[in-house]
Amino acid sequence: MSRFAAKVALVTGGTSGIGEAVSRQLTAEGARVTVLSNVPQAELDRAAKDGAIAAGRHVDIADASAVARAVEELAEAVGPADILVNNAAIWAPNPVPESPLSLFDRHIDVNLKGSFYVTQAVLPAMLARRAGSIIFVGSVSGIAGRAGDSAYSASKAGVAMLARTLAAELGPRGIRINCVAPGSVATPLTAGLRTPEGERAIAALMENHPSPRGAFFMDPAQMAEVVCFLADPRSSALHGAVIVADEGLTATM
Repeated sequence: MSRFAAKVALVTGGTSGIGEAVSRQLTAEGARVTVLSNVPQAELDRAAKDGAIAAGRHVDIADASAVARAVEELAEAVGPADILVNNAAIWAPNPVPESPLSLFDRHIDVNLKGSFYVTQAVLPAMLARRAGSIIFVGSVSGIAGRAGDSAYSASKAGVAMLARTLAAELGPRGIRINCVAPGSVATPLTAGLRTPEGERAIAALMENHPSPRGAFFMDPAQMAEVVCFLADPRSSALHGAVIVADEGLTATM
């Protein structure tokens, strides 16, 4: 039997990058995957019709009331989530002081507050069953700061601490919560870095990189493997863990 058979998973940002890889693997392993995404609703409906996902809703996760409605609609259509993957995020450089305050606010609104809104929306059903697994997708940028990335780094540091705090609060009530902190992954979010200039900068960081692959950017499927491990009951020893999945990048920084 597939390890996620009869499970319902909700993946935010589940139509591209890491989220798409997670959605694909969860589906392949038996889960009924629902998605919250900012892509047009018609695109999500096509994905559901084609069987790539069970259902999806277009939503801005920074809008708490819209998130609550979307989660309720998905639960009615497919079932309440047994697994939540808080993956949706934005990234843009914001060097100070020239960066507008609105850019900092938007990172916090989407990456941090949005993850909280979605978690809050799925929790009642999980708490009623005293069971559930929630995985937050943070970043190594929330562990080791990088110049020009104060908004993203601060938001992702908040995501990691949100995961740890909620794990302490909700673990005794049957909800297991953890966080994965990816390094550089080849996603649409990092497309702007996958240039000759960007790769030279990353190569400098990776001069003593312990990974034998020697690749600048990891495959999203590698992150999906970690997320699915954290969703699996076989990782039951992990509560409030922040798993750094960066092929050793931060080990050499």
